[in-house]
This record gives sequence, structure tokens and C-alpha cells, in this order.
Amino acid sequence: MEWIKSSIETTSAGVDAVTGILLTHGIAGVEIVDSEERARYFADSTRTWDYADEALLVPDSTSAFVIFYVTSDNAGATLIQQIATSLENARSASTEYGALIMRQEKANDETWLHEWKKHFVPIHIGRVVVVPEWVQYQPQRGEVIFTIDPGTAFGTGQHQTTKLCALALQNTIESGAKVLDIGCGSGILSIIALLLQASQVTAIDIDPAGAIAATKKNAELNPIDVSRLQVLAGDVLSDTAARKAVGTGYDLVVANIVADVIIPLAPLAPLFGKPGGRFIASGIISDRLEDVKAAFRQANITIVSEDEMEGWHCLVGVLANA
Repeated sequence: MEWIKSSIETTSAGVDAVTGILLTHGIAGVEIVDSEERARYFADSTRTWDYADEALLVPDSTSAFVIFYVTSDNAGATLIQQIATSLENARSASTEYGALIMRQEKANDETWLHEWKKHFVPIHIGRVVVVPEWVQYQPQRGEVIFTIDPGTAFGTGQHQTTKLCALALQNTIESGAKVLDIGCGSGILSIIALLLQASQVTAIDIDPAGAIAATKKNAELNPIDVSRLQVLAGDVLSDTAARKAVGTGYDLVVANIVADVIIPLAPLAPLFGKPGGRFIASGIISDRLEDVKAAFRQANITIVSEDEMEGWHCLVGVLANA
């Protein structure tokens, strides 16, 4: 299959904003090239090293680049155009994000998979270990292994928001829980919930062709009962039929999306979940945290925990009566 490799030029300060824009379009699997971040990392780490090349401590560019892949077809072209529009809006709103220029080049399956295999190693998220399907990994006692096909642009577990949600799941879920994953992407959180002994998971996403297929593929790679995973396509914010298909009575509602979606979703969470159930929301940048908290309060959702990772936030709230 042919792919389009897209690179967005931004600044170190703009990386979070750009990845947030991509998340709104269903793209969580990205590569970030940021020499300023590299320089900060080495500067912070040199005291533990016997030697460090001083050239590594100096940024070699004022730009950072966020790289992602889409399929080389009409759907991919449409997605790129939508992202270009979002970047234009962001460019008009702020100058701190740099040029926000997006460039494309063709890449075939071999190139795409080679890049992922080069960078993708097992990721430890609490007691969950995300392992690419080509890696032989020997689990340690107590670890939960989630096997993934990373050859997709819809999420790999590397992003901070996914890590935050996976940690929140581990701290919140109880055996036999019924879980709703809104904006399921590649199904990472849905499948992890089943590996953590959820009894039933409903996963829903607005992208029927990409995210839904990726969720089903990843489900097949893991030792779960796929009959306990329901995968739906639809937008619960705007489509009453999608809300009806999702149903009610969930012990846990998870939304790893972005603030602009979580805010209107908050009033719906008590409709989907049981009174006293939990609502996990991530994909929230620092600038939007207070807006999301206000939406939680307005929906009568009591925040019981809050975690942050590199400028991204995750909230866990208790649902009141609908």
C-alpha cells in the first residue's frame, strides 16, 4: 500500500498544539523531531554521564517537526486537506507555533513499516506493556501484555494521553466492569480494558474505515474474547442513533480525545454511565484544563483524580445521577 508521509513544521512550543490538532482528526501515531527538546534532555541528563558531546547540548534548529502518515487515496487526501485548514486556523490565532507548514512525500508499506520497527519498542505503562506484534517479549510477573499492530496512523500507545488513560484504567477498573470507549482510535484502551478483566467493552469512533478496522485487527492479536468487544461507528455528540446504539449502564466511560470534544461530551457521560460510575477524560492540554474542569462541574461530575504528563492532562470523575 502507498502512504503519504506528512511533516508539519512548528516550534518546540507548538508541538503539543500540533499533536492536539492531529488528535482531533484521529491521528495519534506521530513522530516528533525537536532539537530543542533533545538539547534540554541531554542538558538535564549530563550530570549522570561520564562524558557528553557538547554539540548535543545546542539545538541545531529553531523548528520542530511533527510527522505522520495517511493512506495515499481519496480518504487520505481529504484528511490532509482538513488538517491543512486546522493549521491555517491555528496560524491565524497565534504566532508562537511557527510556520505550521505541511509538506508531503510518498512512502510505500516497506518504508512505513521500517520506520515504525526502527522506533517502536515495548512500552511500559504501569503493569501494562504495549508490545509490537513482531517483538518476542517475555512478560514479568504481574505484567499485562497488549500486542499491537503499529502499522497504522491511528494510535500506538506512545502518546502521553494514551499512557495517562491506560494508567487511569489500571487504577480505576474493577473485574467485570462494563466499559465505553468514545473515540476508540486503534482500540488500545478498549482492548486493555478487556485484558484487565472488563466483562464488556463498547468502542465507538467517527472513522469507520480506519479506526474501526485497526481496533478489530488489534483485538485479534490479543488473548481476549472478541464477542465481549462491540465496535461501532458514529458520533455520539451529533447523532441520536449513535447514542442509542451505545446504550447505557456503563461502569466506566473513557474519552481520550481533545478538550473541544470532551467539553460537550461531559453532559452525556452521566447518560451513558451508571450513577457512581467513573468518567476518564484525557487529551487535554494545559491551556484548556480549566475549561474542561468547568464542564465537569456543570455536568455534576466530581473530579477525584488528576494526572499530568508533559503538558497533557487526564481527569477521573465520579458520575452523579443523570
